Amino acid sequence: MIPDWRGGTRGQWALRAVIVAGTLAALYSRGLATSRPPVWLGVAALLLAAGWALFPESVVGAGVLLLVGWAWAASDPVGLPAAAIVAAAAMLAAHLAALILGYGPPRLPVAAGAVRLWAVRGLLLLVPAVLVWLVARGVEELPDSHTAWVLGLAVAVSVTVVAVAVIQALMPQAEDA
Repeated sequence: MIPDWRGGTRGQWALRAVIVAGTLAALYSRGLATSRPPVWLGVAALLLAAGWALFPESVVGAGVLLLVGWAWAASDPVGLPAAAIVAAAAMLAAHLAALILGYGPPRLPVAAGAVRLWAVRGLLLLVPAVLVWLVARGVEELPDSHTAWVLGLAVAVSVTVVAVAVIQALMPQAEDA
């Protein structure tokens, strides 16, 4: 069954536009670091992003992420460009827009509180992305070593443990009955 999209609210269509724009921004930000992607790749990304915007809970979103990730991996940027942060922010915005759209049926108005909540969470998620990018830039010139992988894993585990501890400390605890 194909849903009737004519009754969508402005907020829904704005979020659908964020999905498409975020996907294309993530793909074409690659052009800031290296050559622009081929036309066929842009068309494929546009079609997949449109499908994801219309069906935000579908697996098409994973296809979009894989396509953009493949485009970046297949390119040959020099070093780790700042455009990678732009791509991360754009894909995060697209993902969060799809997440908010998935909260209800196609005609459900978008709650401003949900958009604000996820916008703040999205900005908080960009912080570790920038930190990882900075660390990667810092160790880029170091010689290849297995020690770097072990240290990276140790940092990732440490950050995860601290994040879980902070989240548990901030969450209200249910009283034992």
